[in-house]
Amino acid sequence: FDYPCLYFPQVTNAQEQFQLTDEQKAELKEAFALYAKTTTGRIPVRDLGELLRCLGWNPSEQDLEEARHELELTASGSLSLTEVEDYIRRRGALYYGNSAEEDLMAAFQVLDNHGSGRIAVSSFRRFLTTMGEKMTHDEAEELIASSTLSGQDYIECRDLVQAVKDLPK
Repeated sequence: FDYPCLYFPQVTNAQEQFQLTDEQKAELKEAFALYAKTTTGRIPVRDLGELLRCLGWNPSEQDLEEARHELELTASGSLSLTEVEDYIRRRGALYYGNSAEEDLMAAFQVLDNHGSGRIAVSSFRRFLTTMGEKMTHDEAEELIASSTLSGQDYIECRDLVQAVKDLPK
């Protein structure tokens, strides 16, 4: 199962910068727009971790602190799309190579705004059909149906992981 996500190859030479494809740039812009304040076109620094997780990275709190320091935050505590894109070019995919289950858990955490282990079906459906490698409506509905009990308007993380494990290879 490949959930919608960007993957960036690891950049090994510190002087080398990873070049994003047009598709990766478009997906970054789309993900960035989910967090951007409409009036400023910037994201609050507190959303940097969620944005990076949405792109397939799994940064620790220490990684995020280093990123904030590296990005030399503006006085307003916000980041522009250009600043985030430049950061991604410099850092490459430091978190490339996670297992499918780790990737799924990271994606789930992006949508689990309250840390409850649950996400709204509507948010999950939108994520599956609009971000990264987009699923068709039918594919998304099949995964949702296998992850929820009849009538539930939320998905539990453990149920989603089990449903993905049960998918035919």
